Order: sequence, then structure tokens, then C-alpha cells
Amino acid sequence: MKTTPRIMVAGAHGFVGCRAMERFPSAIAVDSALLRNPGHALQEFVCAHQPDVILNAAAISDIGVCEKDPEGSYLANVVLPMTLAAAAEEIGAKLISFSSDQVYTGCVGRGPYSEDFILPEPTNQYARHKLEAERRVLDIHPSAVLLRATWMYDMPLYGHANRGNFLINTLRAVMQGNPVCVPGCQYRGITYVRQVVSLMDPVFDLPGGVYNYGSENALTMKETAKALLKVFGLTGHVQDTEVKRHNLWMDCTAIKEHGIFFDTTVEGFQRCAADYGLG
Repeated sequence: MKTTPRIMVAGAHGFVGCRAMERFPSAIAVDSALLRNPGHALQEFVCAHQPDVILNAAAISDIGVCEKDPEGSYLANVVLPMTLAAAAEEIGAKLISFSSDQVYTGCVGRGPYSEDFILPEPTNQYARHKLEAERRVLDIHPSAVLLRATWMYDMPLYGHANRGNFLINTLRAVMQGNPVCVPGCQYRGITYVRQVVSLMDPVFDLPGGVYNYGSENALTMKETAKALLKVFGLTGHVQDTEVKRHNLWMDCTAIKEHGIFFDTTVEGFQRCAADYGLG
């Protein structure tokens, strides 16, 4: 977009959303109550504020919670983005909504997987709902952009709920003298969330569709954990969980063709360590 867009953020207090609000301080934050019950009131709110871009970072992303409460997961992960898509279509706004690398859980093979890979049924409720949301959102609002994000990480942010992530889990294990337990043979990208947010401007100009969005990573999770320890100057034992796990390594060629380039996972660790003066 050539002029500064009027941005609205759904999930402004969440892991990605609160950092998006730092990046776009004048953005309009959607009231949490409207997100818990997505319907006419939410559409009215969007229409009243007339944003140019709606960034949907709201979701229930805890896989265990989604398994226990499939109705709640469906409301947050399917109905909410559909409601925002309908509102965006009505006012001519761009919708950017986060999907997940979890949609690849049913795939067999090492990867990396591109967006046009024919997906088998995902293996968990969260992933199934995210995949359904992609299809339904694009049916409603063809110019919407769905970002299949990797597992994201950052250091804790003061004043916000800070769920465990790959970085925090690894650092906590080392500080407590415990092994860092990872599925040794799994391939998966891990992405620094501040780079996710910093690259959002060109995302606003992407053609409608689904995009893999995050750091690529040709290392196994065991190798990745060892690399993180090295970058942060830590000594710890990395232990293979010896549990067979799906591979979620994504091919991000499509966004590169639109000028969006992420660090590799290890380069992201280096960027994060530099940002916080660590390592």
C-alpha cells in the first residue's frame, strides 16, 4: 500500500498481537469481548472503524485445549476469521489472518512442504480447524491472506501472559539443570516473532491466498536445540524424546517471490540474542 494504512488488530493482547501493536502503535485494538463472541457486533465494530487492513492474530493455539474443547476451538479458529472476512469483504478491507504450520501434521516425509502440496487430514483438532478456516475465509473474501506461521518465540514481555515457547522452554530447562527434550528427528521451522511482525508491511500487499510464513530450517529439532544453546552461550544436554513426530518443515519460496525474506532459524536465534544483548 502506498499510503499508511489504517490497521485493526484482533488479538491485540496475545503473543503476536501485542507485538504488532508495538509495531503499529496507532492500530485499533478489537475488544476481547467481541472476539469471544464473534458475530454481528464484531462486524458492526469493524464497519464503524473502517480499517484498511485487519490483522487477525486471535486464536486458541494450545493443541491440548483445542482437543478438550473442540467447540471453543471452532469458534476461535474458524468462526472468528470467517466473521472478520465477511466484515472485510463488506468494507473493502484487506484481511491478514494467521494460520499454522500444523496443517502439515498429516504429511508423511521430511519436507519441506509448499503451499500447493496436497494435504492429507491433519492429525489434531487445532490443525483441522485452521485448515478449514483457510478455505472458508477465501470463499468469503478472496483477497484475504492466510499466513501459515511456524512455532514462534521471544523472550518474556513484561505485563503480558508469556506462554512457553521453544526459546523459553530451552532456557528454563538449562537453568533448572534439566535436559532439553526434543523429538530428535523432527524437522520444523522456528521463527523469531519480532521478525514476523517487522515483515508485516509487505504482507499487506500480497495477493489473496495461503502463504508459508516464517523461518526455514534444514536442521533436525535436536540440531536446532544445540544451535540455540551455542548462540546463547549456554551448556546443556539435549535429549531425544524418541517419539516419532510429524515433520512441519515449510518451503517459503512463495513469499520470497514477493520480496519477503526471513532469517533461517539459526540466524533468527542470532538476531534475538543480539536484540537482547545475550550470547
